[in-house]
Amino acid sequence: MNESTSPGGRRPTGHNRQSPYLPPMILPYTKMSGAGNMFIVIEGRCLPEGTDPGPLAPSLCDAGHEHGGADGLIVIDATDGADFAMRYYNRDGSTGMMCGNGGRCAVGFAAEHGYVRDPSSVTFTNAGVGYRGAITDRGAKVWFPDPRAFALGLEVELEGSMRRCHFADVGTPHAIMFVDEAGDDRIEHVGDVDLPRWGASLRHQARFAPDGANANFVEVRGNDVLLRTFERGVEAETGACGTGAISSALVAAMLRGLTPPIDVTTTSGEVLRVDFRLEGDHATDVSLEGSAEVVMTGEIGLAW
Repeated sequence: MNESTSPGGRRPTGHNRQSPYLPPMILPYTKMSGAGNMFIVIEGRCLPEGTDPGPLAPSLCDAGHEHGGADGLIVIDATDGADFAMRYYNRDGSTGMMCGNGGRCAVGFAAEHGYVRDPSSVTFTNAGVGYRGAITDRGAKVWFPDPRAFALGLEVELEGSMRRCHFADVGTPHAIMFVDEAGDDRIEHVGDVDLPRWGASLRHQARFAPDGANANFVEVRGNDVLLRTFERGVEAETGACGTGAISSALVAAMLRGLTPPIDVTTTSGEVLRVDFRLEGDHATDVSLEGSAEVVMTGEIGLAW
């Protein structure tokens, strides 16, 4: 498959005034789904030396491309001391955070493209942090560093009323609201939440400034969780959110007594399995497991 739209949204002509004999650069890509989270995955070696992928992310992930759009961009590079290095960019080009489903897709991609020595024991980095991963019978699994912080029982003003939510930083900051704490008689199930409005409001709460937080709305069913997430950097609901699944499962264990492993059903309908050990408010050995599948491969023409 060949997508000829340039990152600026224009059809490249293969000629320009500055370099009339330079054709557009052709960038191979793979579109992957991590339990419904969509990513464009490329190899860093395919980019011109010194290229900053951040400014490319909005156009490479744009829904106008043949691939239909994505939630983020993942760049895979060889590195010393680990099987590979992952660089993750939100759809708006922001970077520096960890994406759980992106990390699992990166493990799957790297294992298929010769970066990984042992698929059962994978090492990689993102934003200077080391991670472990593995290819499993459920897809791909990633272990995470211990969560950085929790703040439970916060009060926020949402839709004109004070409402209860919780906060967890698992390498990416997340606000968590249980639907039975939403304080709105119209909301009985997670599907009842007006996510574009409530998600944007919770994501931009002043107490999460300056960068904001991903907004998660959670329904507990037995020892399982139903989850919808409004992601910063995407500024919309996504099919799944890996770090949102981790944060929601951990807070549900702390406050509702759920025991690991916890299955989290995402907006896409796919299930992510979150496992961990919990002592009080300290979580260790945190992992995320689920599907990581290739949706399509193709090429995108980049104007020089």
